[in-house]
Amino acid sequence: MQTPILYHYAMSPYSEKLRLALGATTQEWGSVVVPARPPRRALDVLLGGYRRIPVLQMGAHFYCDSRLAFDALHDARVSASRLNAEDEALRQMAEQDIFFSVIAAAPQFRVFKYLRGQLGLAGTISFVCDRMQMMRSATVMAPKRHLAAEKIAQYVLHLGRQLVKEPYLSGASLGYLDLFCYHPLWMAAKIDRTLMLHWPKEVCEWMLRLDQMPRGVSRSYSLEAVTEAVENDQAEIAGEVSSLYRYGDSVALSPIDYARDKTEGELIALDTERVVIRRQISSSMRVYLHFPVRGFDLVKC
Repeated sequence: MQTPILYHYAMSPYSEKLRLALGATTQEWGSVVVPARPPRRALDVLLGGYRRIPVLQMGAHFYCDSRLAFDALHDARVSASRLNAEDEALRQMAEQDIFFSVIAAAPQFRVFKYLRGQLGLAGTISFVCDRMQMMRSATVMAPKRHLAAEKIAQYVLHLGRQLVKEPYLSGASLGYLDLFCYHPLWMAAKIDRTLMLHWPKEVCEWMLRLDQMPRGVSRSYSLEAVTEAVENDQAEIAGEVSSLYRYGDSVALSPIDYARDKTEGELIALDTERVVIRRQISSSMRVYLHFPVRGFDLVKC
């Protein structure tokens, strides 16, 4: 199995999901710490316009989605992230409604204080300007502050009822659902630790269990090491393409909600769940970018 390489930054809640997932696999992983905002020059060359973090690299394959990355880490023939309908609805709530509610409900002075501690004053100003620009074309909107606070309160109460039965939302041990439901609350607690005083004790204990879990053994990867991993995995892929497209079509892919920058390449696989595009980086180096079908626009160039 290829050594997984994670592109991430410390305060990214989405990155925290995969750091936990990597720790749970107990395998060594490569760490590439990227800036909290573009440009990320080395990654930009590989991925084109795609700007969301984290990204997981396995050889020449780059997984631009947490679900696909989770499955890749488990090398699963049957999706390791498969959930029943009720749990999938909870996962979507955590990633969409609750994530944006956490941002909307947080007092601005606490957000600024947290960002300044992570990025410094100049970095905070640049980060905020970048996120404002990023959201101008967004199709999602954060709720009003009082509604956001109500949604978070209802969410943690629901988690509390679930956690009375088992130590984890996934059962007796950490699972995919835990990672998604944890990450917005992880961000909320980083911004304002006092919030946990108002949460059910089952949720606080669950948060503590996840917080204390190892993130695995990582080592810093240089650009040369990243390039070597790609170059050592240049086997040609013959995928299958369904729908109105053909293998090898020039296509552009972009998220439909926010950070809607386009990534262009050759379409080499498309089914009901996944899109894979190939990008030619040099005369001797290709990379393969994996995206979910859901949540992305795919168009011919």
